[in-house]
Formats: sequence, C-alpha cells, structure tokens
Amino acid sequence: MAKHYNQTEATPRQTCEQKYQISRMNLLIVVIFTIINIVLLVTNADSYFLFSAFIPYFLVTFGMILCGRFPADFYTDGLEDIEFLDSSFFIVMLVIAAVILLLYLLAWIMSSKNRVGWLTFALVLFGIDTAGMLFIGGISLESVIDIIFHGLVIYYLISGIIAHNKLKKLPIEEASEPAGDGDFSEDINEEGEDDFAASETSDYIPLRVASRDVKHRVLAEARVGNYDICYRRVKSTNELVINGNVYDELNGVMEHAHTLEAHMDGHCITASYTGSHSVIEFDGEVVAKKLRLI
Repeated sequence: MAKHYNQTEATPRQTCEQKYQISRMNLLIVVIFTIINIVLLVTNADSYFLFSAFIPYFLVTFGMILCGRFPADFYTDGLEDIEFLDSSFFIVMLVIAAVILLLYLLAWIMSSKNRVGWLTFALVLFGIDTAGMLFIGGISLESVIDIIFHGLVIYYLISGIIAHNKLKKLPIEEASEPAGDGDFSEDINEEGEDDFAASETSDYIPLRVASRDVKHRVLAEARVGNYDICYRRVKSTNELVINGNVYDELNGVMEHAHTLEAHMDGHCITASYTGSHSVIEFDGEVVAKKLRLI
C-alpha cells in the first residue's frame, strides 16, 4: 500500500496559508483585468470586464474624452462644444494610471513570503480606489456590480491580512508519525535495523495505472534520469504519477496546501501545492516549479 501523509481536511496552518494566497491572487486578478480594460478602452472596443480598479480606468477615460479620442457620435448631449486638449494630456493620464497599476503589481510581488505589510498597502490603495468610485460615480443600479466587486476584493485582502496574523501565532506543524504499539526499540531485527524504519524507506506500491485517456490538467512535470514525473489534477483529485503509475493522490473540490509523496529505488519524490506554486522535488531538490494562477 502506498503511504499517505495527507489529510482530507486542511490544518489551521494550511487554511491560513491558503487564505493569504487567495488574497494575493485576487490582487493580481485586479491588475490583469484593469490592464485588459484599459487596452479595450484605448482601442475603442465595446467591451468591459469586471475585477477592475476604478481610478486608473477613470483617468484614462477622462484623458480620452478631453483629447477627443472617442468616436464623433460620443460627443453629444452637451459635449458638442468641448475644446479638445493636446494629446500630451492623454499621455499624462495614461502614465499616472500605469504608475498606480505598477504599485498594485509591486504589492503583489513583495507580499510573497508572508510580507503582509505590502498586502496592507494594497488594501489602503484599493480602499482609496473604492472611495473614489463612490465619490465620482455615486451609487446607482449601473454601479451596483462594481461596488459588490470592490467589496469582495476588500474582503479578501482583509481576510488575507487576518490569516497572516493568525499564522504567526500557530506552532510550526511537524509531519505526523504513524501510531504504534509499544516501544519500537524492542522490534530491532538481528541486523540491528528497526523494522519500522526499514518499512519507511521501502519502495511504495502504485495505487493504479494512470489513465491516459481521462481529461486532466498538468500542474507540473519533470523528467529525472529514468523517472517521468507528472503532478496532475483529474476532476477533483490531485495525483502524483511516476512512469505511468499513480503513487499518491489527494481528493478535494477545493485545493489547499499539501504534499504527495513516493519512494522509489531509494529516492524520495514529492509533488506539492504551496498555495501559489506547484512544485516537484527529487530527493529534496526542486526539479519543477510552476506558478498557479487558478
């Protein structure tokens, strides 16, 4: 039987780490969709996505209006007599918007490795963005969805900060040892080796042959010597596949930080999800690492 060290339920530490990473991921999504919306705006595309910061988008819109960058039919209902400004004004608005987005992106990058101060900075910045949206746009039926979105982002940022503060108070988790009966020192064989320790270093037996036809998503993969290693997700199950066989797995609709493990020919092979990255290690050395956006 393969050895399983994973729990079906996340530990308190794993839960806090996951909330922190979800908070950072929401921040990254804000940056990505704001950039997409600004590109669509500048190209006069008739599309708009949610999950966007208000102030950068408003600044670019304001610059386009005053510089006459919208189609002619836009300038009606009191805008016919507007005196357009030089294009340099639009460039200034675009630069300011870019600087704000760079601050968000910097907060996302620097908040890695539990540097929660940058997440707090992002919360303040997005709080100002929300206040600006309410002050300029007010509250109306058209703005309800944007207001709800801003509230969700603020919620997740606060949730991540609270989770980090709880994380600092939690003890460091250690791998749990299998329960045994009596003193293992009494079970030493004639060669002086502990039977329990010997079983821990023996090769793991595959759970099953990995199906090639099933729809799956590769989370990370690597080839080390004669070992083809694939860390994949099949429906709601994460699998550690080595040379076409599944050696360890974890089932769950919602993913949390975990590690799948197998021992082969004296080697230890693991596949793990840290909350932000998929990682494959071979004898403790990272051989594959992939950022997880979703």
